Amino acid sequence: MEKDFCVRCGSHNIKTVEKHLQFTFPNPGTVEVDQKCNECQECGETYFDSKQMTELSHKIDEEKEKIGV
Repeated sequence: MEKDFCVRCGSHNIKTVEKHLQFTFPNPGTVEVDQKCNECQECGETYFDSKQMTELSHKIDEEKEKIGV
């Protein structure tokens, strides 16, 4: 994890979790993926490190390809 505290609430209680995420695009519409991210256990703020962001980008592209976009 790149951050050692939450910028929203200041907590140091940040854990890596897997979340079900939804993104809406003009075309194809809603894309859903599961992705590991870092989440503040106090306020729920979500953070992505560079590796997680790269994985997320690839998963979104794969889902869009499945739909034919």
